[in-house]
Amino acid sequence: MAGDRYFRIPDPVSRMARLDEGLRDITVRVMHLDPPKQFTNGTRRERKSDGGWRYALTNWKKFMKAAGIKVRDRVHYSFDENDQVLSVDLVVPYVRRSH
Repeated sequence: MAGDRYFRIPDPVSRMARLDEGLRDITVRVMHLDPPKQFTNGTRRERKSDGGWRYALTNWKKFMKAAGIKVRDRVHYSFDENDQVLSVDLVVPYVRRSH
């Protein structure tokens, strides 16, 4: 999810949030911080090279800094479809493998 140019929303979340029907704000809860933070972030879409769309958060740099997420970190999340809330539950730092 965490890239160097965007914070891409996972496909299952974008489907549950029905972003294909129209872009909307998503509430993000950052649960791995003490105390947890919550904020609302807009969404944007970009065309995939093989067709279709992918969705990302706007203001992604601000979000990643506030959440303590670095490029290539693995993010564990859950999504509450009823409340339209994306919860970041755990962030696992990227570790470069030695060859």
